[in-house]
Amino acid sequence: MNCPLCKCEDIELLEVVDKHLLSNQYEKLTNIDFSYLIAEDLKYCECQKCKLRFFNPLITGDEVFYKALQKFDWYYVDEKNEYDEAVKYISSTDTVLDVGSGKGALSKVLPTKGYVGLDFSENAKLMAAKKGILIENEMIQDYADMYPSSFDVVVSFQVLEHVSEPASFIKAQIKALKSGGKLIISVPSENSFLRYVNNGILNMPPHHVTRWSDDTLEFIAEKYNLHLISIFHDKVQDIHKVWFLATLVQSFFLEKKLLDNAFYRKVILKLSELFSRFAVNGLKDEMLPNGHSVTVVYEKK
Repeated sequence: MNCPLCKCEDIELLEVVDKHLLSNQYEKLTNIDFSYLIAEDLKYCECQKCKLRFFNPLITGDEVFYKALQKFDWYYVDEKNEYDEAVKYISSTDTVLDVGSGKGALSKVLPTKGYVGLDFSENAKLMAAKKGILIENEMIQDYADMYPSSFDVVVSFQVLEHVSEPASFIKAQIKALKSGGKLIISVPSENSFLRYVNNGILNMPPHHVTRWSDDTLEFIAEKYNLHLISIFHDKVQDIHKVWFLATLVQSFFLEKKLLDNAFYRKVILKLSELFSRFAVNGLKDEMLPNGHSVTVVYEKK
C-alpha cells in the first residue's frame, strides 16, 4: 500500500470500516443502495511521511451518488467562508480557474469576470448555465494539458478530499497556473473537531476519501516547490455549533470510532445532541476552536 500523495510505503493502519455499516448509512440518507460502490471493507490509514489520512481502497462516488446528494438544499451553498478568505488574494484583472466548481457560486463573489469552472457533474453544469456561468465538464489533468500556465489563480474548495489521485490533481492545478500565480485550496480540517466525529459519513467514502491536516498542507508546499503564503482556519460556524458541542460531549463517554451502530452509542449520540441544542446558547465566540474548514494559499515560484 502506497500513500496516494507522496507514494511512501510507511503506512499506519488506524481503523477498519465495515462495508455493510457504511453502505447502510448512505442508504438511510439517500434511499439508494450504494453497496455496488462500497464492495469491500475499507482500511483507514495514515502516511507516516506526509501525514495524509486516507481510505484504502480509494472508492469515489459516481454521477448517481452525487445526484442523490445534490437534491439536498445544503449540498450546494452559495456562500462559503473560504470564499471570503480567497477573494483577499484575487484582483479585478485576474483570471480564475475554479476546479470542482459545482454550479459556479464562487463566480458571483469574485472581483473579476475572468472565470472558468470545471466540474465532472453534468447536472452542476446545467444549473450553472441557467445563471449564465461557464462550467466545463473536464478533468483538471486534461484541462491543464490544453491550457498550461494560463491562469493567475487556481482554486478548489471542498474538492481535494473527494479525489482518488490527489498527487496528479495538485500537479495539474499548478500546471494551469502562471508563474507567480496563486493556488488556493480549502478542505475539511483534521485540525478541528471533525477528527473526532462518529458516524460522519459525508467525511467518508465514497464522498470523502482523504483527510488533510496542517502538516500535510505544509508538505504540499515542500513537495511541489511552492511558497506557502497562508493557512487560515475558520472558527466553528453557527450551523456547526450543535454538531461541535455534541462531538465534544460524546468524546467524554465514547471511544473514538469512525463508524459504529451499537445501541449504547446511538443513545449517547442522541442525548449529546439534545444537550447541545440546549447548551449552544451559552457558547461564547471566544470559546470556539477551529471550525470545519481550512484554507491554504500557495504561490507558484
